[in-house]
Amino acid sequence: MTELAEVQQALAAHWQDRSPKEIANQLSAPLFGTAGEWDLPKGVEPKRELLYLAVGIPDAESLPKQALSDAAAAVLDKPGDLALRYGFGLGPEALRSWLAQRRSQLEGFAVDADWFQMTNGSSGAIDLIVRSLIDPGDVIISENPTYMGTLHNFRGVRADVRYVPVDDEGLNTDALADLLAQLHGEGKRIKLIYTISAFQNPTGVTLSAARRVRLLELACQYDAVVLDDEAYRELWFEQPPPQSLSAMAQGYGVITVGSFSKTVATGIRIGWIHARPEILALFGRMRFAMGQNQFGLRAFGEFLNRDEYEPHLEQVRALYQRKRDLLHEALLQAGLAQYLDWQPPGGGFYIWAKLKPGLELQALWRTAVEEGIAVNNGAGFSPGGAEEADCIRIAYAWTSADQFAEAARRLRLACDRVAAGDTTPQVG
Repeated sequence: MTELAEVQQALAAHWQDRSPKEIANQLSAPLFGTAGEWDLPKGVEPKRELLYLAVGIPDAESLPKQALSDAAAAVLDKPGDLALRYGFGLGPEALRSWLAQRRSQLEGFAVDADWFQMTNGSSGAIDLIVRSLIDPGDVIISENPTYMGTLHNFRGVRADVRYVPVDDEGLNTDALADLLAQLHGEGKRIKLIYTISAFQNPTGVTLSAARRVRLLELACQYDAVVLDDEAYRELWFEQPPPQSLSAMAQGYGVITVGSFSKTVATGIRIGWIHARPEILALFGRMRFAMGQNQFGLRAFGEFLNRDEYEPHLEQVRALYQRKRDLLHEALLQAGLAQYLDWQPPGGGFYIWAKLKPGLELQALWRTAVEEGIAVNNGAGFSPGGAEEADCIRIAYAWTSADQFAEAARRLRLACDRVAAGDTTPQVG
């Protein structure tokens, strides 16, 4: 036996029967082998081809493929290698200048390119922010329900995550005031208050103007920074949301993250942090990767500079408003108001529907998949899981509108079955 073969044999003997949990840390070990928030229920076989109303991604027909292709080709045709080498700092200045100009016009508060740090989507922005600001045990206050992917970011830095409820006006600032006073009395270090202030995921609600003022007041009083996730802000239908928290605060005490994932395409992974330049300098020192995707950033900057974005945005706003209306009508026509309460959102991708008494969430979720309709289990958006969740999220952006009537019919079948006690059995 050769020396390498002996080493290979020893390695296999040492590792092959051991669980990866043995080398995992305290946060990842309990998650190993568990279902993800977006997985289908275990052990359920759909009776028919699944209609999938459970993903928050843009309509496939809306993707500006040709315009992006032309922009990418133009970047590659330029002399030099700027687009194909490491790129450090805040990101290409032309792209940041475009963001700053647009932001200044829309928000009525002048900013420049130095107020933007480009990132790998808004999730990459949030990861960079919490790695820069949070020590283990620091308190982050989040909305409940909320996007669970961000909660993974928070738990990954061992933050002490606390929650305040969301209602029709967004984050409940009365509940926030009570929690802040309690935490302050306990001597806790409150570092961040996280909100999705416009067309919140999953509820679709928008933080009212009055509550925006109150949120900023409370954050200042308790020395906390507001982290505003604007992933859906531009996808408004009847009317735009109130002035942004960052503009209202003139940048003081507010850090904003944004992305082109929902307005253009999730796969481009182009996001940003928007904050006062002195704050961005802190994040810049915590970037350990060898720069950003220069080719992607410069190609997308070319797309923007060709004035492709505004027409595209108007098109997708109209598209998603129509799809919202069609799904809302399909749910009504199927008689689902007997089982669910919901309000059509003013923007974004989702209808958040509350189960009426007599329906059990886990049973409905599983039975719906068996009937061939996938929606999001509301437990995935709540830190308390199934014990405090009684809603489903129905996504309309990606699914073809031609499928809405059939999807609603199948959801009604599932509701009828659960109400009658005929449910898909739980596995395991």
